[in-house]
Amino acid sequence: MGRDEHSENFMQYCAHVDMEGVAQLREHRTATYCAVMTDNGELSLGLGDMDIHQQITEDYVSEFKGSLCKAPMLCIDGNVPVSTIQYVCQISRDHHIPVFYEPTDEKKACKPFLSDIWTTLTYISPNLLELKAINETLGNSVPKELPMMLDDIISLSMTLSQPLLEHLHCVIVTLGIHGLLLCGRNEGGNVSLQPGTHKKSPGELCAVHYPAAPISTAEIVNVSGAGDSLVAGIIAGMLTGLNTNTCIRMGLLCARLSLCSQSPISEKINFNSVSLKQVQSQKWPDPKLWKIE
Repeated sequence: MGRDEHSENFMQYCAHVDMEGVAQLREHRTATYCAVMTDNGELSLGLGDMDIHQQITEDYVSEFKGSLCKAPMLCIDGNVPVSTIQYVCQISRDHHIPVFYEPTDEKKACKPFLSDIWTTLTYISPNLLELKAINETLGNSVPKELPMMLDDIISLSMTLSQPLLEHLHCVIVTLGIHGLLLCGRNEGGNVSLQPGTHKKSPGELCAVHYPAAPISTAEIVNVSGAGDSLVAGIIAGMLTGLNTNTCIRMGLLCARLSLCSQSPISEKINFNSVSLKQVQSQKWPDPKLWKIE
């Protein structure tokens, strides 16, 4: 962060978070993002100043190598420089640590896929636009236009996930109002998310569609943080050792809380509001499994 009003507000807002590893740089501005929303909570326009992300360099991250090597999982997104992503992936490879990549947006999604370092990734969570861009970067065939009907969206998501699953453990395709599609290897009629099983197994490829947590259009206030909330909930469940259905539904609960929040990330998200008990108390639509051929 910079040393400015934005960083001061952020430090106060996140007083409950360990900020020891966050640098405050006098000569740079704290990253800001302004989202203009429609009446129904959809993003109309986004303007951002993200230049400071370029200061998350390989050298800076290397200061925390000892902690990274002991982590149960490494998480990184598309905002940081390509060289930093490559450095984190190398640590993952050398120390057999699963790594989760959140693509961020269509243009940034491709950063790990500019070299073969992407084969080190364990999990990625693209939307369909980002998944298409990743496949284009790898030289795979992609359609010019994306489908609108759910069955066609699922079919294309499976097609575009298949070549990535030669190396990745799971591809979590976020589908907005349609929930998500979890693509991986069939283990007893589902896909295992657990980090301990991240090495490629011989099971057949499959995809499981999880509809979104029930929510009415009138309840939706802000869509801008739903994807990040979804991923946070899933990872929290994974690191707690919960099964796939529970992890995914923890993520869907987080997404719903943020959709109903004025803030991009709901302040109500915690292990009480998003717990095994809360997941079990909800009535969920049944997930549906497809075989990827």
